[in-house]
Amino acid sequence: MSLSQDHIRQLLAEADHPLGVKELLRLGGLHPGQQTELKRALRELVRSGAILKDGKRFRLEGARVPRAPEDGVGSRRALPAPPTRKRGPAPGSGREEGAGSSRGAFRDASPGGFRGGGDFRRDPRRGGRDSRFEDSNEPTVEGILHVHRDGFGFVHPVSGEGENIFLPPQEAQRALDNDRVLVEVAGRPGRFEGRLLRVINRRRELAVGTYVEQGRHSLVNPTDTSLPGPIRVPATQMARDGDLVKVRLGVGADLLEPGQGLFGEVAGSLGRPGEPSAEVLGSAFSQGFSDEFPPEVMDEADAFAVRVTEAEATGENRRDLRPLPLITIDGEDARDFDDAVYAEPLADGWRLVVAIADVSHYVRERSALDVEALNRATSVYLPDRVLPMLPERLSNGICSLRPDEDRLCMVADMTFDRQGTRRSSELYPAVMRSVARCTYNEVQDVLDGKDVPHRNAFKPQFEQLMALARALMGMRKARGAIDFDVPEHKVVLGPDGLPERMEKRERKDSHRLIEECMLAANEAVATYFQDEGLPTVYRFHGEPDPEKLAAFSVLAEAYGFHLNVDDGVSSKELDAFISQLHGHPEQRALNQLLLRSMMQAVYTATRVGHYGLAAENYLHFTSPIRRYPDLLVHRILKGIWARKGKKPSEAQLEREEERLEGMAQQCSERERAAMTVEREVVSFYAALLMKDRVGEEFDATVAGIAEFGFFVELDTEHVEGLVKAETLGPGAKLDKRVHSLVYSNGRRVRVGQKLRVRLLSASTVSRKIDFEALQFEGESPLARTAGAARPTTRRREYVNEAPPRFGGKAGRPGRDDREAARAGRKPWEKPTAPTRKPTEEAAPWDAGAEETPFGVRTWEPPTAEDVASEEAAVLAGFEPAHVPSADEVVPETTSKPRPRGRFSREGRREEAAPARPGSRFLKARTEDAAPVERAPKAEPAAPTKGKRRLFRPAEPVRSEPDATPDFAGAPEVEAPREDFTPPGPAPFADRFGDDAAPAASPHPGFDRIRALAAQRGLLSEGPAPKRASASKKVRKAAATPGSRAKPSKKSPAAKKAGGKKKGAGTKPGRGAPGKRKR
Repeated sequence: MSLSQDHIRQLLAEADHPLGVKELLRLGGLHPGQQTELKRALRELVRSGAILKDGKRFRLEGARVPRAPEDGVGSRRALPAPPTRKRGPAPGSGREEGAGSSRGAFRDASPGGFRGGGDFRRDPRRGGRDSRFEDSNEPTVEGILHVHRDGFGFVHPVSGEGENIFLPPQEAQRALDNDRVLVEVAGRPGRFEGRLLRVINRRRELAVGTYVEQGRHSLVNPTDTSLPGPIRVPATQMARDGDLVKVRLGVGADLLEPGQGLFGEVAGSLGRPGEPSAEVLGSAFSQGFSDEFPPEVMDEADAFAVRVTEAEATGENRRDLRPLPLITIDGEDARDFDDAVYAEPLADGWRLVVAIADVSHYVRERSALDVEALNRATSVYLPDRVLPMLPERLSNGICSLRPDEDRLCMVADMTFDRQGTRRSSELYPAVMRSVARCTYNEVQDVLDGKDVPHRNAFKPQFEQLMALARALMGMRKARGAIDFDVPEHKVVLGPDGLPERMEKRERKDSHRLIEECMLAANEAVATYFQDEGLPTVYRFHGEPDPEKLAAFSVLAEAYGFHLNVDDGVSSKELDAFISQLHGHPEQRALNQLLLRSMMQAVYTATRVGHYGLAAENYLHFTSPIRRYPDLLVHRILKGIWARKGKKPSEAQLEREEERLEGMAQQCSERERAAMTVEREVVSFYAALLMKDRVGEEFDATVAGIAEFGFFVELDTEHVEGLVKAETLGPGAKLDKRVHSLVYSNGRRVRVGQKLRVRLLSASTVSRKIDFEALQFEGESPLARTAGAARPTTRRREYVNEAPPRFGGKAGRPGRDDREAARAGRKPWEKPTAPTRKPTEEAAPWDAGAEETPFGVRTWEPPTAEDVASEEAAVLAGFEPAHVPSADEVVPETTSKPRPRGRFSREGRREEAAPARPGSRFLKARTEDAAPVERAPKAEPAAPTKGKRRLFRPAEPVRSEPDATPDFAGAPEVEAPREDFTPPGPAPFADRFGDDAAPAASPHPGFDRIRALAAQRGLLSEGPAPKRASASKKVRKAAATPGSRAKPSKKSPAAKKAGGKKKGAGTKPGRGAPGKRKR
């Protein structure tokens, strides 16, 4: 058989699973002696991106991994309970022997090296292990565990290939969030499940929480909800009760037993809760980063001298570049300087020297420094601090290219023509001395022609570097490199550590100058490895996902931009499309959406090429102080130079490639974790910056769309927040085709729209900011949606007392009786509502809606029953409204009742109840109208049996007994009917006689009662009593029609004093009704 690449791809395409070398030999009919030739062909296919490598197996891109057995059960409920694990250290747990610390080293091995069974026993509760995991050939996957707040979890493969694997709660709780774990996989594609075998590397060893004193053993309640419950710690003097503390976990790499919980020890106090520094560290700890180094690491760092010795400067065949005027250009607040540059003109181009700090000279392979550096893999840059990959003794000291100090370095020495094409390159170790530490702002000022006294001498050097950078940019542009130019934001802190503002990072020419120099050096080193055919760690960026790119092209069409994706899109075509967006209002939003369709760049030892840079070979070489892949490349280069051209064997190359692939996956995962920390910290500071500005209005732009709302970015504050979909009305749906939010009323919200928003809330706990849309550009202000203003628990602000009951009590007339009497009908007769006018239409349920701080009030047109129930409204504490005439009355014809609430004594709504007609008779008040003034508090009437009546006087009660009433304001008194029975005595304290008209009362019903009682002779002249109320017996007698008063007996003392017994009635003719017999 031929060893052509096409035939190998055909074999992989016909297979239903990844194939190993021996399987390919057997399926291809090759002789075992051709194994070396086959491996070489496979390596070339992998490097070209034609096939993928998973451990020791190969497959075509797009094939599913891992492969589950055909009879595997896909139900997540079928997994057994976690098996009991023996106590003691886990075999093969990934710890370095003799480390002497709970910090475990990352184990240098490929994913295929962990395909072994764990130390498991039979579960006696189930009689054995799950049948899906009995076969020792079950596939295993190494990945990062992400625990959900509900208990279950997902394992994300470190390779970035294949599907995430579901872990049920009983399995996910046996490890911590972000742990690197090995799981055994079962199930079918789309429903893979896993069983936890062991923890390869415990990501986090520190946690932040609140210290709670409990005697000898205390607790720490972690702020990270992904940690299982409180952490048991010994009592300490380093913290007070309620302090935020840093806890060093003591669980090691062991799997957690169900209900075991966490334990540890307090490592220090961070202050009281709410401190920004504590929140920042909490975010870093949750992703496995730390602000401290183990003792053995610090011991190694302290052992190095602070200056470069002459023996070091001349060793390792180093060249002396100290006469060369190399300069460093970094940010204002930078402390670690890992690159220096120098450019000089040539007859047909330029010479560019890029010197990089030689960190590999100090961080030896497998040392404590190397183990810790690989565990971190990157430095984390936060607004208030830096969590370095290496101790500051190295990063800011002997490794940093400080000015006027000798430093060891690794050099990329290159030449370019006038078009920016690289003509030659040479790599070598050297010793150098920087002549100046320049900043981006200083270089930019010199390039702009400004006078910078201590930097003007370097102006020719800056101009040569800038000329070369422009040539390099032109070359990359012609090649098809993509320049998204998406602005970044940074947090500016004040002296007190609190955020002052969010600024947009300005990208100046001085920044581009350094970027181009670093890109050129990285490409030159990657080309060297590719030409030599030696393994290393590349920076790989694949082509965009075709489905995502096709979806974006549809969205771009909606904005008037055309992007043809039928036959794939080259980086040059994509860059030309981005150029069309320049200056468009939706440029930033469309750039962000296009970025989401791109693949994420990763580190790998098996694939080459960078789509975004349009580079065939690319890696990271220029930042070994803050990135472990750069340090690894330096170390590999030195190994190649030490062999002096001797090539390793195929077996050695294969083992080295597998080892580097495992390290590359570790670096990719740590890079994503650092990005997560930086994003969370920026969100926290943004919420802290805005939390005191709730209620303010801002100009914003729609930056993203989701099913639950849309994200906006403030134009001046550069803060991003969410506008929830329901705040603009109901029925919002996401149109994924054009990436817009569509409402049932026809409104569309899409990216790039300008609008005015109001800040509703900013939470530093959830790190979320919510806005309310007020007005879109070119439109009228938005009407506030009723549904959006209703809180979960509503209260009616205008209800002060419980509504009155229907019906009477203890023989007294009830509300229905009084209403029937006023309406001129019998109590048992049903009221007849007048018909609606032909010209009037029924008002909707929410007609006249008004928003209040407690919800939404609605009013309906008053009905005939409403007119007859004004007393109920007055008794309930409402303001009496206009009483319509019979022609104005609109009966209630709709069957849908107005929602009302049943209220407890405190006035809280308990549950929905049927509508009561008296409660709708209210004045509708709009937001613009002046608030209605409340009447004085109701005074109690004469004590009666049952529920007491209340009245609200329309004017102050006269204190003068002989005051002449205002007849103009008195209500008209109707003639009484013969069959009418007065309901009871008049509950007023005013004195009136047979010849005096009654004073105006706040309610017409009481005036009728008083007038009818006077006409029947129940009231007569006499001195006013001391109290307006009579005794219970008198009230009972007065309430009984036709009864006669019975004289009461007086005691001798009462007769002598001319008084009477307590509770007795007065004599007839004295102004108060006497007691009568039945």
